[in-house]
Amino acid sequence: MSKPTTPAFVRMSFDKWAEAFKPITNTATPDAAFDGTMFETFGSDLVDVLIYANGKWSHLRVWTLVDGDDGQYVVDGYRIVNRIGYFITAVPAKAGTEYEVAV
Repeated sequence: MSKPTTPAFVRMSFDKWAEAFKPITNTATPDAAFDGTMFETFGSDLVDVLIYANGKWSHLRVWTLVDGDDGQYVVDGYRIVNRIGYFITAVPAKAGTEYEVAV
């Protein structure tokens, strides 16, 4: 029987994250937060996010801005609890790795 593996955990700043993963511009919402890269949690923005989140590998390109105990963080994947908004990136997250990005 194989031993379960613990996912790698990466912490980084928002600027380093943006440089590494390249969040795409939300063209549907011209005044979107985070220099036009955040997608809202409702309406056509959410539809766009869900299209990516449900794709075969696209789910690795969806990130969630959440409100945590010590501030706001961007975490990998599509999340619902404590969500503020979403990002879709041109560069996918590494499978098997969890990310915490301080905002």
